[in-house]
Amino acid sequence: MKDLRLAADHGHLVALGQRRFSGFTPYQVVTFLNQVLKDEGLVFGLRQFGEDFELTVYDGKRTDA
Repeated sequence: MKDLRLAADHGHLVALGQRRFSGFTPYQVVTFLNQVLKDEGLVFGLRQFGEDFELTVYDGKRTDA
C-alpha cells in the first residue's frame, strides 16, 4: 500500500479546515465535518450497526420533501 502522505499532492487545493486526531472516534470526525462544512450546506450523519458504521452525507440546502 502506498504511503498517502507521499502520494497526495494537495498544495493547489484550499483547505477549509484541519484537525489532528489521536485515538479518535468516528463521531469526532463527523462532528468536525459538520462544523467545517455547515456553511456549504453539507450535513453528515453517522449511525452504528453493531461493529459497523454508516456515514450519510446530506445536502442541507435542498429539500425534496
